[in-house]
Amino acid sequence: MTSGNVRFMISPCGLYCGGCPLYLATLDPEMKQKIAAARGVSENELTLCAGCRPLQGKIPVVGEDVCSTYACIVSKGLEFCYECAEFPCLKLAPCADRAAELPHNTKIYNLLLLKKEGTETFVRNYRTRVNNYRRGRKPKPGGDIQT
Repeated sequence: MTSGNVRFMISPCGLYCGGCPLYLATLDPEMKQKIAAARGVSENELTLCAGCRPLQGKIPVVGEDVCSTYACIVSKGLEFCYECAEFPCLKLAPCADRAAELPHNTKIYNLLLLKKEGTETFVRNYRTRVNNYRRGRKPKPGGDIQT
């Protein structure tokens, strides 16, 4: 993926669509089959996603006409939420609901890393961060994550 394409696959809120299983399944028939089986649906019934920016915020798994975070950023002429004077706002607030299965609690952290590292490094380190999020533990408040 070229630098421009990589950047295009990072949503305004800091989620990396290019690493999402529902996006990757559009490229990998075997992954699509595994996800469908895990969800107990046929491959034809499985809702996949081409990514936030390619779909102009109309994410099928979100269920909204247009994601309100995407609409907000586009209306302000910005590329990422961290560029906004109101960052961070309630649209990015972490929530315990479904935190174990969705990466939404990582948005602010992702946006700060994206601003600090740039897109290439952010994407290169993405898989490690996801693995740390999914498998990590924090034995001490304020301590480093342990995997």
